[in-house]
Amino acid sequence: MGTVNDRETAQRGAGDDLRLWLVVSAAGGLARMILPRARDVTLGRDASCDVRIDDESVSRKHAVLHADGPVVTLEDLGSRNGTTVMGRKLAPGERAPLPLGTVAELGSTTLVLQRAHAAAAPVSRNAATTGADEPVVMDPTMRRLYALLDVIAPSPLSVLVLGETGTGKEVFAEEIHARSTRGAGPFLRVNCASLSGSLLESELFGHEKGAFTGALAAKPGLFEAAHGGTLLLDEIGEMPFETQAKLLRVVENGEVLRLGSVKPLKVDVRFLAATNRDLEADVAAGRFRADLSYRLNGFTVTLPPLRARRDDVVPLALRFAERTARRMGRASPALGEGARAALLAHGWPGNIRELKNVIERAVVVSASRGVIEAPDLGIAPSGRVPAAAAIEGGGSLREQVQREEKARVMEALVRARGNQTEAAKLLGVSRRTLINKIEAFGIERPRKK
Repeated sequence: MGTVNDRETAQRGAGDDLRLWLVVSAAGGLARMILPRARDVTLGRDASCDVRIDDESVSRKHAVLHADGPVVTLEDLGSRNGTTVMGRKLAPGERAPLPLGTVAELGSTTLVLQRAHAAAAPVSRNAATTGADEPVVMDPTMRRLYALLDVIAPSPLSVLVLGETGTGKEVFAEEIHARSTRGAGPFLRVNCASLSGSLLESELFGHEKGAFTGALAAKPGLFEAAHGGTLLLDEIGEMPFETQAKLLRVVENGEVLRLGSVKPLKVDVRFLAATNRDLEADVAAGRFRADLSYRLNGFTVTLPPLRARRDDVVPLALRFAERTARRMGRASPALGEGARAALLAHGWPGNIRELKNVIERAVVVSASRGVIEAPDLGIAPSGRVPAAAAIEGGGSLREQVQREEKARVMEALVRARGNQTEAAKLLGVSRRTLINKIEAFGIERPRKK
C-alpha cells in the first residue's frame, strides 16, 4: 500500500529540506514517501499511478496532486467514492488547496502532507515499544490505530475518541498532542462529568471579578490556559446542553467570553473530545447538539475494550507492576505463568483501569515473594471473585480478597473525598456497582467533602 514507483523515487540531495512528505493511511496500513519535485502526482489503485494505494475504496485513478509553485492542490479525477478536503467533498475535476497538515480523504483512505528534511523523515513513536513514557500497544488493532497518529496528530482537525470507560482514551489523546505541532504547548484536560454546569463554565471560560457570588478576582479559564496547545474535553457526552452552545462558539470562532464579561478573547486551541457514550444516539434524542458533534468530529477513533486486545494484557500488567514496585522502593516482581493465564482469561469489565488496580494490589500482596501468582490477583475468568480456597496464613481466599476489596473501596472513597462517581472511576467500576459494594461491606455512605 502507498508505494512510489521506482522510476519516480526522489533522489535525496542538498535541497531535500524543502521536500514534501505524503503520509497515507489505508486498509493495508500506513506509508510515508517523498513526493517528486515540481510535477503532478497521480494517486490511485492502478499500477501506473505515481502513488499506488492498495485500497478497494480508492479508484484506479482517483486524484492528482498538483505542485503549482508553493501551493499544492488536490484534484478529484471523477472517483467512485469521492475526494474530500477538510470535510468538503470535491466535484469531479475540482481542485482544492492542500496546505501542510491538512487532511484529505480518498474514499476511506486518509492522506496528509508534511514538510521535513529527507534525512529526518517524520518519525513516529513505535507503538510496540515499552519505554517508560510510551504507551504499551502490542495488539494488532491498537497498533493500526496508533499508526494513524502520523496522520491525525499533524492535522488541525478536532478529534473525537470513543470507547468504554478505562480503555485508554486519555493516553491516546496525549499521544495526539505529543506528536502534533503543538507538542511543546500545554495539554490540559477537563472532566465534563465531574463539575456542575455553572462550575464547568467557570472552569472552561473563566470569569471576571464580581461575575457571581464569591468571584473576588478575575480568573482565566482553561480555554485561555490551553492557548497554543491542546484541550481534552473528557466525557464530553455529559456536558450540559446549555454549555454545549457556548462551547460551539469557541470551537468555531476561537472566541472566549469570560463569565461577567462583554469583550471576547481570541484563543488558539486544538480540541480533543472523549466519551463512552453513543453521541449519535444522543444527538438523535436531542441530548447533544448536532452542530457541536459535527465540529468535534474531524476525526473519530474508537478504542476497543481490553477484552478484545489480549496481546496488550500481559505487557500492560508488567508495566503497572514495575511502576508500582518503583513507588514502593522495591524490585519489580515477576509474573508467574498461572498469573499470566488468569490475566488472559479474565473478562476485564473495567478495562485498563481495572487491570491497573488489580496489579497494584497484587504487587503489595506478593511483596515477600517477588513473584505475582494467580491467587494474588483475586480475579476469575468471569470477572467474579474466585471460589473459596485455602491460603497460607489461614482463612480462605474469598475472605482475603473481600478484605482487600473492602480496603480498596474505602481507599478510593477517601481519595475521591466521598464523591462516589469519582471513586467508582478510580476502581474501574460503575457507580451502581460501587454502591452495591458499599452496602455489601457495610461501609457507611460518605458525604462529599
